[in-house]
Amino acid sequence: MKDTLTRFGLVTALAAVGAFGLAGCGSSDGAEGGGSSEESAEFVADLQAGVDIVNEQIEAVDDPMDQIMLASDVEDPTQKYGMWVMPYYPSDATAEYISTVQIENGTDFQVTATSAETGAEWNMDQDGEMTAADAE
Repeated sequence: MKDTLTRFGLVTALAAVGAFGLAGCGSSDGAEGGGSSEESAEFVADLQAGVDIVNEQIEAVDDPMDQIMLASDVEDPTQKYGMWVMPYYPSDATAEYISTVQIENGTDFQVTATSAETGAEWNMDQDGEMTAADAE
């Protein structure tokens, strides 16, 4: 009987420790509320700036577009390569970004960039919702 109680106590203790440990390891893709607690505010602002540029250009042009290019080598919006090329100057918080933004259904798109701080790639859609790129 003493061995059974000892084993039961040991199993109960291990189960409690395991449950507590798993609770501390819960995952979150950090995308709740349109932002990420894992990334700097500066990086999130860079993504939002890209989204704002694309949204504004979609609204400004009457013809539906399939693509818009974000580029740091232009000073004014211009048309090149059969698409609009928009000035975009992200901060040092952004290591790299995908310059060609695909537009579906006239308004649906994602701006994708890599955080310089964490090396993680993130997407932000036309509504400002941010998700980890590998979560899709």
